[in-house]
Amino acid sequence: MYGDGTDFGISFTIDSDSVSLSPIGEYQVLDLEGPVVIVGDADASYRVVPTGDESDESEDLRALSVDEIRAALSELSDDDDFQSIVDNCPTNTPLVYDDIDYLTRHLPTTSLQQCKELSEDTPFKKELLLQVAYVERQNSLVGHSDNVLEYYLEQRDEIAEKLRSADEIDSEIERSFFSYLLLASALIEELTTETVLNELFREEARLDSITEHVRSMGHAKRLQKLCDIQILTGGDHGSLVDVKDRRNNLVHDAQTRAGLNELESRREVADILEQTDRCASVLLAISGKNIESVIAKRGCEPYIDHAQSEAIADTITTWEREQEDQLNALRSCDRANLEDLRWDVEESNPGNYDITDGFDFEGFDDQELYNILMHFVEAAEEAFLDRIDADANESNLDRFDFALLVLLCGGHSYEDIARWLDTDEKYVQRKENVIAWRASKFEKDLVEEIPRPENPIWPSEVAEDEGDTC
Repeated sequence: MYGDGTDFGISFTIDSDSVSLSPIGEYQVLDLEGPVVIVGDADASYRVVPTGDESDESEDLRALSVDEIRAALSELSDDDDFQSIVDNCPTNTPLVYDDIDYLTRHLPTTSLQQCKELSEDTPFKKELLLQVAYVERQNSLVGHSDNVLEYYLEQRDEIAEKLRSADEIDSEIERSFFSYLLLASALIEELTTETVLNELFREEARLDSITEHVRSMGHAKRLQKLCDIQILTGGDHGSLVDVKDRRNNLVHDAQTRAGLNELESRREVADILEQTDRCASVLLAISGKNIESVIAKRGCEPYIDHAQSEAIADTITTWEREQEDQLNALRSCDRANLEDLRWDVEESNPGNYDITDGFDFEGFDDQELYNILMHFVEAAEEAFLDRIDADANESNLDRFDFALLVLLCGGHSYEDIARWLDTDEKYVQRKENVIAWRASKFEKDLVEEIPRPENPIWPSEVAEDEGDTC
């Protein structure tokens, strides 16, 4: 019960617990018997560059202290040539390729020349400069999206709480709503730009000048392009245009903004919050940023088995370090085979996981051990989602294409896949045409068998009559 004496609930589409807010990697300088530059995190494939190795590094770099190297790396962020290299770097390289091999083939000749010149003017080899630029590119893109998303979620929760506790729409709610709509629009525009760039331009063409071209299109035209290629359904396109128009009206008309566009009830405001959140969720899906939970629930069996196996191994390693007593309790139980533990994600919920393999429950009544087991699987499920996220990043495919691949290999219908990924059924069909030959050995090993298009598919009369057009 809330301020006006009635039940007042708001149901958002985006689950703040299911989206990652962490940048991909970083570089750091450590003193490990001399300065060492480490590019990327512990799990990334970036090489470690020891400055004390005479065969690897210049005399200039070996002579510097840790603090001096850190300062020199920091100064790169203010260098226009280095920023140009960053802007032209890709956002991801397939795991099967060496980063430097890939980057030197991808970057424009001018960027590689800038890298060589910077290497001559700084104590760093050109390979290290390229790797640092690559990580900076990842963080500038993912970090920016993360920041906008994080602020958006905070503002969304803030206005939702104000609506629940207020009796009527007041000036405080109006201000919060305006801030919310601005952040939602910024998030949607950022994700739209990324999606247009990924879908309209092959990876080898995604250079800085092309990115600027996409940004210069204008938001309405970018949305129309996504609808034209049918990654965005006509209905979702219309809803996103409504968000754009509402934002423009509130920004350009102070009188309308003060009156909250003639919205008279908290329920009307809540409805717009829910609709806007749904629009942002669509862009998170088709940009590939929020695919983990869908894959976890609907992915093909070989991939799910792989990802859960990796997650169990990671969780065992973590518990050996942090939960040794509880891990030993599970290991000492004859009913448990931890390495073989598997669970049905769709039939599970926190604290009550539907374990399908790795534990014999017949006649089992040890509540304490059961609680430990559920706690272990809960940790494993978090590691499971992290593994899906990592595989999507390491794939030769874009993240959205990776999700489509894993779902198509699960034998699901085009209609179901389109619904789960907030896209159009026709787009799923079109992707099936190309996804097999774009997949590398990495993806093929994960899913075992990739379906191929067979038999013609004509639109049904119902689909033609109810066409969801832009």
